[in-house]
Amino acid sequence: MDDIQLIHYLGRALTQAASQRDWSQVQNVDKQIAALLSTLSGRPLSDEKRAALKALRQIHHQVNECCGLASEELERKMALGRRNHEGAVAYAAFMDEEDLR
Repeated sequence: MDDIQLIHYLGRALTQAASQRDWSQVQNVDKQIAALLSTLSGRPLSDEKRAALKALRQIHHQVNECCGLASEELERKMALGRRNHEGAVAYAAFMDEEDLR
């Protein structure tokens, strides 16, 4: 597989992993992208390769935004869970006091 095919493949893999919300796979593909970019560093790039990298960068940016939104959603759910837990603990403590009377 040449570099251009690999760039397109990684873009598709990143998009698919994000659409499935498979964050470990997103991370894996991201590592592969970093490795590819490292190998391309300092080498001359054809116009076709530059265009493929530009498209990959746009996909990466979109997936990064998706990850950020998913992270914010998870944080909201965790905060709600903590608040619900605190309320349940307080209610249980109140009920224990009532049961002792």
